[in-house]
Amino acid sequence: MDKLVLVDTHANGDALRDNLAPDISVYAADNVPDADAKTDFSRMELFVELKFAETSDPFRDPKGPRRPQAEDFRFENDSEVSQLNRGQLCSYAAAHAGSQFRVHTFTLSICRRSARFIRWDRSGATVTQSFDYIEQPDILAHFLWRYAHLNHSQRGYDTTVSPASPEDLQQIQHVEKRLRIDNPAHREFRIIMVPDRDVPKVETPFIISFPPKYTARSPFGRATRPMLAFNMEMREIVFLKDYWRADVDGMEKEGDIYALLESKAVPNIAPFGKGNDVRDHTTLTHTLRNEEWACWSRVMVLLRLYRMSLNVVARHLTSFNSLWEFVSAIADAMTGKTSFADSDRRTNFSPPQHINMPISTLMSFIVTSARVIS
Repeated sequence: MDKLVLVDTHANGDALRDNLAPDISVYAADNVPDADAKTDFSRMELFVELKFAETSDPFRDPKGPRRPQAEDFRFENDSEVSQLNRGQLCSYAAAHAGSQFRVHTFTLSICRRSARFIRWDRSGATVTQSFDYIEQPDILAHFLWRYAHLNHSQRGYDTTVSPASPEDLQQIQHVEKRLRIDNPAHREFRIIMVPDRDVPKVETPFIISFPPKYTARSPFGRATRPMLAFNMEMREIVFLKDYWRADVDGMEKEGDIYALLESKAVPNIAPFGKGNDVRDHTTLTHTLRNEEWACWSRVMVLLRLYRMSLNVVARHLTSFNSLWEFVSAIADAMTGKTSFADSDRRTNFSPPQHINMPISTLMSFIVTSARVIS
């Protein structure tokens, strides 16, 4: 069991996360930030947001709990203040999940005497019915007690990411400075596991800078995170990214698309390293929308965490040094597109529609002299 520490952070924003500051931040006792930086989303277990008026509640409960979808009931309050508060909760949840490696997170929203628990994942948020925490303090106490007894996986942490050991750090002494410079938020190094494209149960360790860059301002969706990583197998720096992909029919994994391009000998393709779905890391919210207690919500799909590496490090196409570099990059992409189209005609191959891509999309798969720097 971890001892939890509740810290008043309403006036101490996280400088690395748009100066956002929840009213109360909850930390493990052995992971409380320094006194001069009370809000630290990268260390936070969960947060609590307080409002003085019940009318500020971003949500509302159905009049008949047994018929939550009667008369097309919508549980989001549509008043201006409620919309603002809902947006505030979303921005905090995005900063929280985006500052750590998480599968899901928890939040407590309190409006005067009314309280709700919220569970977030990349598909959506599950909000509980409100309760009076003055008349029913046991509900709040039980939640915090149970949370303190959860293991890391149950709390929503991505268990494929772990602290780097002193032995691990010895391997990156020659590239440590480069990894630090690439991440302005750097505090420490972590080990991150990347599954193999062909045998996903086989995982390769990479060393990355932590906390990750703050790239997604929404708590929902793909939340793509690009970063530099040290491949401990190859012993060199490569490009790594992870994101939440829609796991639906007709949507191939990115590694499979690279394999298709490789099989057609398409030139100028970034060399694929490792990559596949990360263990059983999936969203849950979409499975709850049809429960008897659930109010109406939009259609959601299963999202699955995908992580991959490319054995190359590139720079943004917009940072070209000359017009020749820029034109060469476009020419390389056109060569790749033409080669792929020619291979289709020779083999009478009909790829899925989203693989028969326009040149603007194919550019993301292309390695050019203008982009490659190592």
